[in-house]
Amino acid sequence: MNMHATLEQEAQGPWEVVRRIRLPGLASAADAEAVRNTLNEVAGIREMAIDLPRQRLLVRYDVNEIDYATLRQVLENAGYPMPGGMLNRLRASLYQYADTNARDNAKAPPPPCCNKPPK
Repeated sequence: MNMHATLEQEAQGPWEVVRRIRLPGLASAADAEAVRNTLNEVAGIREMAIDLPRQRLLVRYDVNEIDYATLRQVLENAGYPMPGGMLNRLRASLYQYADTNARDNAKAPPPPCCNKPPK
């Protein structure tokens, strides 16, 4: 559990986020290793931790390189779909919205200084 706490505290860059993802297909250490190997090949994933008893994945990634929808698609293609209940769909929409906003903000030009008139 300490690994989970440190992972949440280590969102270092301004565009890094930590997401908790429930994966009901995580049943064994072999499944955890398969998920780990799949995500190691994805650009933008900084760190991950897998909690087998709770069937959860805790992942830290950079939204400039990958977003929640892409992460979800990678996991589904590997054979680990996320549950489709109403709460999970709402959470997925919120995560994707936050990732899209963060990516748009990262690409925005810096605002003008407040004590200088715009040119």
